[in-house]
Amino acid sequence: MKPEEVKIHHFDLNTSNSWFRELKNHVTLVQLRRQDIVVPNGYKLSDLVLAHQADIIRLAVLAQEGGIYLDTDVYILRPFKHLLTNPRDILLGHEGGDRYGLCNAVILARAGSEFISIWQDSYKTFDEAKWAEHSVLMPKRLQVQHKDLICPLSPPVFYWPFWESWNVQYMHDPIGADDIALLQDNMDAWGGSMYESQLAYHSWGGHAYLRELTPDVVKEKDSRFNLLMRHIAQVPLG
Repeated sequence: MKPEEVKIHHFDLNTSNSWFRELKNHVTLVQLRRQDIVVPNGYKLSDLVLAHQADIIRLAVLAQEGGIYLDTDVYILRPFKHLLTNPRDILLGHEGGDRYGLCNAVILARAGSEFISIWQDSYKTFDEAKWAEHSVLMPKRLQVQHKDLICPLSPPVFYWPFWESWNVQYMHDPIGADDIALLQDNMDAWGGSMYESQLAYHSWGGHAYLRELTPDVVKEKDSRFNLLMRHIAQVPLG
């Protein structure tokens, strides 16, 4: 992808670490104020867990600015160019597996999207005890009700393999020469993706594999995830 601008919307951000110093000339920081974010049902934003805060904030930013929202554990494998001309004002991917939902880890939307407005309004029934109710299940229900406002995408586009433990193991367990060759053939055929329709990989960042994932592990351990990351790392920042 070659975006016009990459924005990091934040409240408090550690800008002294080495990773940020490497990126700082390639991103625009946007300072947010909690008091400016409208929160439903009498909640205070700071009272919510971070995931629910982020769910609300991303919709507020997209409603005003439009653009492409990405969770920090989403990796772009191929350009989204052909999605940007879609006549509908928002695109979401099905989460896949056995779940009935459209995931909000990747959102493409135009400013003023009517669907996002309806989605925001649905937060009147928000219950913090229901983890994925408004981030995954609600957009699917709204898609069924407002089919002309949204373009839903199949699970492999953004969200396959899925977040279940065996899918995570599939991505991070070591693989042998035959699997490496098969994956490399697929990546060569499909521009860096594992599947023909795949544009990004959501790595489901809360899992235990993160404890041992370092740049050296990515370089030295042959796994499906690490091979994808090596391909991405070959592209210079700019």
